[in-house]
Amino acid sequence: MKQLLAAATLVAAALIATTPATAAPTGLTASNFQLHKTAYNPTIAALDEKLPKATVPQVIDDANRAAPLCDSHASGRVASFCWSSASGTDDEHTSDWYPQGITTSADADPSGSYQNRKAILASWYWNGGGTERGARIAFVDYSNPSAPQYRVVLLVEPYTNSGGNPDFRAETTVDADTGANISLHSGGITWYGHYLYVADTWGGFRVFDLDHLWRVDSNRTAMGLQSDGTYQAYSYKYVLPEAFRYTSSTTGYPALRYSAVSLDRTGTSDSVVVCEYNTATSGTHRVVRFSANPATFELGGTATEAYETGITHMQGSASVRGRFFASTSYTTSSSSYGSLYTFTRGESPTAFLNTLQAHPEDLSYWPATNGLWSLSEVPGNRVVYAMDVSLLGWPTVKQGNTGNRVKTVQYLLDAGLEIDGDFGPLTTAAVKSFQAGHGITADGVVSAVTWRALVPSLRPGDIGNAVKALQAELTAHGFAVAVTGAFDQTTGTKVQAFEAANGLPATGMVDADTWKALLL
Repeated sequence: MKQLLAAATLVAAALIATTPATAAPTGLTASNFQLHKTAYNPTIAALDEKLPKATVPQVIDDANRAAPLCDSHASGRVASFCWSSASGTDDEHTSDWYPQGITTSADADPSGSYQNRKAILASWYWNGGGTERGARIAFVDYSNPSAPQYRVVLLVEPYTNSGGNPDFRAETTVDADTGANISLHSGGITWYGHYLYVADTWGGFRVFDLDHLWRVDSNRTAMGLQSDGTYQAYSYKYVLPEAFRYTSSTTGYPALRYSAVSLDRTGTSDSVVVCEYNTATSGTHRVVRFSANPATFELGGTATEAYETGITHMQGSASVRGRFFASTSYTTSSSSYGSLYTFTRGESPTAFLNTLQAHPEDLSYWPATNGLWSLSEVPGNRVVYAMDVSLLGWPTVKQGNTGNRVKTVQYLLDAGLEIDGDFGPLTTAAVKSFQAGHGITADGVVSAVTWRALVPSLRPGDIGNAVKALQAELTAHGFAVAVTGAFDQTTGTKVQAFEAANGLPATGMVDADTWKALLL
């Protein structure tokens, strides 16, 4: 039985870092990855004349399923809920539908709300056999995080039928291996303005227009226009139409697989990040970035960044202030817990094994809360959860360890320790004393929560042992500077160079993101 999660509870399980997964990501020619926008589907206008329109707030306010709070195996977890398991609406256990993608109203609008509603959207694909029912979206009302509710909406493709009438059908695609018509996998989604972008594995993106939600006859289970003039959608009350597509082309490399997508609002301009799933160590494991236009909510046609990461089993990826995170189904646990990888463009990926909910999927970042959202797919173990980014991607250092990270701990403790890089009993005692003084469990282990308390923000003009720690780390990373304890102009220049090389904002000032990159 899952335990209820108190609203203010913070689960900050220690992340245990393995050795880096690969060398630093290999830069690829970004311009070789292209997206081509199709025309807006004209049948939408015709269906607007036939069907009553609904707004996103109306759909959210019409929620008919409860999403109970539940626990989650995830490092840095700050929120989590499960799907309805009520008779007739058992989304938690059904094998007919599988959840995949996640996005939030913070993607839709920088304010965090869309049309005055805070919401989480999750995509599901049909796995029930028989007639392919495509994909659907759960609209979760998150205005009250202690009692989420949701309504499920079917995705549809508008078209003109053989009788010349406006119609719609389920979202399907062609299986690349068998050539069969199958339901759209919808492995990743992102909400940008009034558009919902859905990853189309080998195709690119299908884009749905939230300004054209329609209400249909929900009393029967057929699909599309019926002989009596009604429109039906497998008993769903609302449908969301596909407006246009971005078709993908790749030159000079194998075709890009659009396995998941997330929106990045933390850079100098908006962008979307795509990752591809591959279980084999051979082949490609790429992350590709495309620009996004906040005026039109459309994407640029040419990628701006592209990397081969070497990370297998990627299910979702996100970029936060220049740092990439990837959720993977790779595990060494009998419980099939997922793993988290983190890297910057100049830094080797580091794996934190078995730190995510079992069978994790897509990722989405909510800036105002610093929450990285994900969800899991396996029936009976389906959880939607948020992790505090400030607690993700830190190494664990403890007694018996040696090396530069230990020296950094010793400098930052500023407890009169010998700076010898040997995590022995004296360093352990000093860590425990620091933890006790900061309300942290005094276990003597330096993991995420302790690192966040230890590392200060630094800027030119600062002096002291923390600056010595910074200078020693810069030198260890090949940005040599004298360890003087004074944050002078040379130190600032080296910090900027390090940040730029690692894809971080090159401010010349040291925040938690810079420290994290220095420590991995």
